Amino acid sequence: MSLSFDDPVLVPVLTEAPPAPTPGARRRHGMILLVDMDAFFASVEQAQHPHLRGVPVIVCGDPDRRGVVTAASYEARPFGVRAGMPLQEARRLCPRAEYVEGNPEKYVSTSVHLLDLYTRFTPDVEPFSVDEAFLGFPLRVDSLERGAEIARQIQSEIADRFRLGASIGVGPNKLVAKMAAGVQKPRGLTALDEAGFCDVFWPREVHELWGVGPKLAERMRALGIVTVGDLAHAPAPALGAAFGIIGPQLREAAWGRDETPLVPCYEGVDPKSMGHEVTLPEDSDDSEHLEATLLRLCDQVGRRLRKEGFVGRVVAVRLRDATFTTRIRQRALHRYTQQGHRIFEVARGLFRENWNGAGLRLVGVTVSALQPEPEGEQIDLFSTCERSEELNHALDRVRDRLGEVSVVPAATLRQRRHRSHVPFGVISSRTRVPAD
Repeated sequence: MSLSFDDPVLVPVLTEAPPAPTPGARRRHGMILLVDMDAFFASVEQAQHPHLRGVPVIVCGDPDRRGVVTAASYEARPFGVRAGMPLQEARRLCPRAEYVEGNPEKYVSTSVHLLDLYTRFTPDVEPFSVDEAFLGFPLRVDSLERGAEIARQIQSEIADRFRLGASIGVGPNKLVAKMAAGVQKPRGLTALDEAGFCDVFWPREVHELWGVGPKLAERMRALGIVTVGDLAHAPAPALGAAFGIIGPQLREAAWGRDETPLVPCYEGVDPKSMGHEVTLPEDSDDSEHLEATLLRLCDQVGRRLRKEGFVGRVVAVRLRDATFTTRIRQRALHRYTQQGHRIFEVARGLFRENWNGAGLRLVGVTVSALQPEPEGEQIDLFSTCERSEELNHALDRVRDRLGEVSVVPAATLRQRRHRSHVPFGVISSRTRVPAD
């Protein structure tokens, strides 16, 4: 069964406050909503600047520098502009667009206020990204009609309070809700049960299934699996042999089945990785400059790890050349770390092993396999050097007071004119609290 709604209508569906969650208990849900803000960054700019409304808006980094499109308004998309496109190409496709330098703090602030709005409807809110969130409703909300009524009111309040549009998917689980949200955009509302999910998505190409990326879809097509329906009817043993444990799981997903729990924000969700990347002002094949940029990125990643109280043991580098070919290489450490110099040693080794000498337009560093920082343990290969630990924390305090570029690694000073190009902004909005 499926329901589609084109005209949001305000319906007074909430007659009582949501019950308080029981600590430690995982609530079962009758219906789940996925709220997906429409062209979020561009729409926030249009909502706050009336002269941008109704015209193509492209959000990017510094419009006067080379970079990529961060977000495009719905007025810009008919011209072929999309996120990730080089600004030079976007200007060619849509020369009369308004280019706006992005303001991450503003978007995060708006996202936090939206989450606060969602908690008026249910305490079970799981942020999925800065512009998406899952909302779980109790078992008594067990019909598509009831879920759609709530979705209509959420859309109306978002429009009234923020002058923004949202597309909402309603379903019995996170998978169905997520995919339903993309059926109608912008300001769409689609409610699907598992049978309705099959009706809508089985005819579609397999890459449209949540969890199937381009490379996996290519492998599936080589086996004759072209549509989501093909995947639903493929033999589970054959999928397991071809794709491992993920094969049968994706077959279940093709039927609209998903047991992934909704994790409300009051339970807390630790990050899976932390990283920084930068698009260079111009392609560079200067190894000294590239390694200096890599050093600053590693220094910043280490600072973020310390600031938020995490350690990690997998370091990855991301290199993108002028042809937009991207290489990502990673290496696991023997022990966890949060120290920038240790991250840099590994990242530099990966860079030297995998860079072919071609000019690069983007360099990035990520640390993953995170876990909370242990209390009172030596976690790094170099942690026996207490002076190094004390120095890092002293530098962190200086940067907290004077800004991110107040202290930088000495090896990066030859790139003084590029210093501000590496995006060192606010490290985190999260407040570090002592462990119990």
